[in-house]
Amino acid sequence: ADEVPRLRGERRALKTDPRFDKVVGLIRSGLFGWEEYFAPIMDAITTGGDYYLVANDFVPYIEAQAKVDSLYRDQAAWNRMSIMSAAGMGKFSTDRTIAEYAK
Repeated sequence: ADEVPRLRGERRALKTDPRFDKVVGLIRSGLFGWEEYFAPIMDAITTGGDYYLVANDFVPYIEAQAKVDSLYRDQAAWNRMSIMSAAGMGKFSTDRTIAEYAK
């Protein structure tokens, strides 16, 4: 979070990953449908400054997804991690969460 203002300031000079550029091009081409619907979003992340730093997060996202894909192939490990994750969550309260976000 501390880096966000600096990253936003540097965003226009960011050299994007070629895979990111390819995905943006595929979306712009209409391959996934709704070409006109997605155009403003693509404009915002490519020429509008990318306020949410989508391009910055693209490579770490791809790397994390590759780890997930690999782990999912090991069903015993996946099941153990899923159970441990659920068990470690503790009590979830929507009211508490909304109050924290509001602060």
